[in-house]
Amino acid sequence: MIHPFGNSERESALRAYLYLIGRAAHRQSVTYDELSLVIGRGGPNLLAKPLALLTEWCRANGLPALAALVVEKATGQPAPGFNAVSRSEIPAELERVWDYDWFAIFPPTIEELG
Repeated sequence: MIHPFGNSERESALRAYLYLIGRAAHRQSVTYDELSLVIGRGGPNLLAKPLALLTEWCRANGLPALAALVVEKATGQPAPGFNAVSRSEIPAELERVWDYDWFAIFPPTIEELG
């Protein structure tokens, strides 16, 4: 049975995860604007909570901070609110994200993201 995604923060976090692992496999980042369009979140300012949920899931499971791939267009860096690692550690964290085999693990469930 097909279950369409809703627009809750947890569902948006899962949609972001699915998109970001594809970007990671190609060693690419994505802007907040692009991600919000792709996952239908309604604007980059509405990504903070879904990305925080995703970051917490990664942290709880000992995974690289996948949300580090989401960057501001002007700076090419995660927004100032990104706190999974210090600013100086972002380049190394990006390498960890890009090198991790995200397709070797099951994605988080909606429940795990809450």
